[in-house]
Amino acid sequence: MLLRRTLVSGFFLAATALSGTAGAFPGFYAYKGKKPANLSTHVILMKRDATTVVTVMPDYEGDLKPFVVVMPVPDDVKATEARSLKREFVERIDEITAPRFHEFWEMDPCEPGEAQQEWQRDLSVKSGAGFLGMDFGGDQSGEDQPKFKPSKEMHLAVDPEFKEGEEAFSLIPASAAANIEGVLKAKGYTAPEGTNQAVAPYVKAGMQFLVTEVDTKKMELVGSDRAIVSPIRYSTNKPVDVDSTLGLLNLEDGGKQEVFIYVIHPDQRFEVKNYPNVFPPTNVEVDFKVKERIGEFYAGLHDLLLKKQPLGVLNEFAWPTKGCGQPCATEPLLINELLTLGADVFEQALPKAEREPKAPDMTDDEKKAFADIKDKKKKKEIEEMRKEGERRKQLIARHFYVLTRLHHRYDKSTLTKDIEIGPASPIHGGVDVPSGPQGTLPMEVKPAADNQFQVRFTSFHQSPAVAHCDKPERWRWGKAPRTYLGLRKIWLAQDTATKNRTSYKPADLVYTPVPDLALAGKPDLQGGIAEVRSFAPAPSASADAGAGAGGGKGKGACGCEVPGRRASDSRALLVVLAALGLTRLRRRRIS
Repeated sequence: MLLRRTLVSGFFLAATALSGTAGAFPGFYAYKGKKPANLSTHVILMKRDATTVVTVMPDYEGDLKPFVVVMPVPDDVKATEARSLKREFVERIDEITAPRFHEFWEMDPCEPGEAQQEWQRDLSVKSGAGFLGMDFGGDQSGEDQPKFKPSKEMHLAVDPEFKEGEEAFSLIPASAAANIEGVLKAKGYTAPEGTNQAVAPYVKAGMQFLVTEVDTKKMELVGSDRAIVSPIRYSTNKPVDVDSTLGLLNLEDGGKQEVFIYVIHPDQRFEVKNYPNVFPPTNVEVDFKVKERIGEFYAGLHDLLLKKQPLGVLNEFAWPTKGCGQPCATEPLLINELLTLGADVFEQALPKAEREPKAPDMTDDEKKAFADIKDKKKKKEIEEMRKEGERRKQLIARHFYVLTRLHHRYDKSTLTKDIEIGPASPIHGGVDVPSGPQGTLPMEVKPAADNQFQVRFTSFHQSPAVAHCDKPERWRWGKAPRTYLGLRKIWLAQDTATKNRTSYKPADLVYTPVPDLALAGKPDLQGGIAEVRSFAPAPSASADAGAGAGGGKGKGACGCEVPGRRASDSRALLVVLAALGLTRLRRRRIS
């Protein structure tokens, strides 16, 4: 049985004030051809104070005749302010947060120093010398004239990017939405059967409906009959009932849908409040075969988790946007990406003095160098550059967030109500550096001061180097050596809704035992090391703490579930197997 975990929550009042709802594809398709289907949807909620900027990117499976996306939205949403985004902005969020496969390599036993890790790179923007990177010194002509070098902030894109021409927006008011099937029919579209009944609760709540007409000639195809609708963005200052069970109207008979919910908030991670939170196994060692097939592998693992808890929503990532996980599959979010996903809306609410700050005072040396410049035009350019540099510096400083990823796979029987989300306390898991001959890694998800959580699967490469020094230092695990000629990338579990879910079975590929999912694990004989790793019990509350799909919590409970670790029934067996493996390794080297 999945062990019930406790995470101490310090945000009970905040959760009450900030919780919203999220769930399946937050709307439905009305169409002119055959009835289309939806397999997966990415939803981003970017929140600050009372404002939420919502971005929705659904896929579309069907013919390429005209269709519209219809979504219930609060009554303060304006069609003129709805925007289309480029697909790449949502895909960047997916790449940063997706479950990942990571290889650890043993460092040469005779090479001095600590093992370096892939994530030990500083990807942040740094200012150069002088004020905001302006460098005083002689110019290329050799004359004793000051040279002004723009800071790196000046080279960044700092404007949101929107996509034009693919989508057109309009609104159906709540007063007309009771017969939304008729309204859409008058526009030439067919709504799925039962649409009037499905939208009734939203009409009763006074919500209007955002209608997005899609130009099928400009859609991005990802298959012969599958496309991705360009992300649709809107903002509201009202409580957000964005994602709903309405997406089930476009569910294929007997099929399933997946939703990926991302919350970007200044300082909090989020979790579901009325369904069980499930943490997938992380830091689990797997067969090297998983590397290029992690999508299929993870889809199979997800099915095992759903078999244990059909209502479970996976918590897959919680990390500050200053970083992007360990290891990072891509660089952290850039300021123009954050602005595109909604930070530009937050900027509009700031006083002008904050949005357009004055340049900082010059130092005495800077004043002298500036006074020596005789060209008035150049002086003006420098003053404008200093002011713009300060504006960008403060803009970047204002926009760091915590990024959360939630993931659910469902059908009509397992998505009976909208998913409610709310703030949750910070957690730590799926990180750290392995140690010892078995590459031991902590596998629990536990409370922490800051959010650092990801789903990470590992594989280990023993050093082939023969010790040629007096005091070899073994089992320092880090990044691939310089001599490695393979592809250096982080492999991600993406687009799992379309993956073959049975071709790469976890039972055949997992080395670390996961008893709660009936995964016995198996010895890792790669490199001559026989390894059997097991789960150890994680700290938990009472057996019924936080129990129930309704997400109700007692004091100190979080209503989440995590595959538990159990100590091996025979520690002697572990010792014997490890000894046998090391003996085999020595024999190989002698031979």
